[in-house]
Amino acid sequence: MTIVVGYRPGLGGEAGLALATELCRSLRRDLAVVIALPRPWPVPSMAKVDAEFAAYARRLGDDAESSARAALERHPLPTAVTVHRIAERSVSAALITATRRLGATMLVMGTRRQTGGHITLGSTTGRLVHFSETPLALAPPGYEATAQRPGITGVTCAYSATAEGDQAVARAAAIAADAGVRLRVASFGVAPADMYPPEVGFGAEREVLAAWTEQARIALARLVTSGVVGADTETVVGTGTDHAAALASVDWPAGEVLALGTTPRSGVARVFLGSTATRILSGATVPTIVLPG
Repeated sequence: MTIVVGYRPGLGGEAGLALATELCRSLRRDLAVVIALPRPWPVPSMAKVDAEFAAYARRLGDDAESSARAALERHPLPTAVTVHRIAERSVSAALITATRRLGATMLVMGTRRQTGGHITLGSTTGRLVHFSETPLALAPPGYEATAQRPGITGVTCAYSATAEGDQAVARAAAIAADAGVRLRVASFGVAPADMYPPEVGFGAEREVLAAWTEQARIALARLVTSGVVGADTETVVGTGTDHAAALASVDWPAGEVLALGTTPRSGVARVFLGSTATRILSGATVPTIVLPG
């Protein structure tokens, strides 16, 4: 089984490659490094521009492959590593083609925009979170693998009390079991400031949040009684004035990854982020695995 990582130097590629190597070690998967190249114009030209374009694409691929292999020398894997160059109309199309062709169990990408360490979607990752048919793992900006942490150390699944939420927890539990790490289930709640008019009282927000927190704890306990997770599974509730603060209120040990379920929008299993999932993802500062609905 194979994990595919999309790689391009300087565009979040190093962070994605670091996360991919950790996932491969923990899950005992082979690694396929995919370099997306621009596809030439389908109609041949009499001018020399076709040859120049081919030479440019070849140099781009050579530079990217050389950089990827140098990075992999710093983080050698006990499993097989292959490098693939795929020419498509877009990077996202090349990566989707690669996951299908290689039968990938997961697609990994880095994120490159520096926003306080938070994950921010670009044009490629934004498209993939709507069309990927495999779990999509996103590395936060600047993410690095370390010798002291050869793989992931735990999986925290963001939970909403829905049928899709139960399925996401079950899939996150399978990933944690496969990696031999612990599973934690978390619910994140937000109380916007000044939610009610002054005559109601500014304590109303705290009361609403307290009621939501109690409901979340009951829903988390039901996961155990219904057999979705074991009795030894840790559960936690994080709250804050926004989703970034709610996530920050929970401890994130080194090597922890966040698993995030998504909502199906068709008969085809694929990723589709709803509004809550989008906010949680944008507040994340740890690697996040987005699971197709």
